[in-house]
Amino acid sequence: MKNLGTAERVLRVLLGGAVAVWASWLSLGGGALTQLLLYIALFALGVDFVVTGARGYCPLYKRLGWSTAGV
Repeated sequence: MKNLGTAERVLRVLLGGAVAVWASWLSLGGGALTQLLLYIALFALGVDFVVTGARGYCPLYKRLGWSTAGV
């Protein structure tokens, strides 16, 4: 059962993709362990947004009882 509306799905896919690409680009430069962990977290967040946006389902929204899918 989908709980994300069309507009939010599109935004999640676009923003998630952008965040994942940005994190990947930043990680190419290497850096300290803290920076590497930040890049990994950003990449995971971006991928999560893309997947939840593409599927139209957000487990967190389900747990909170939220829905932007409409009636």
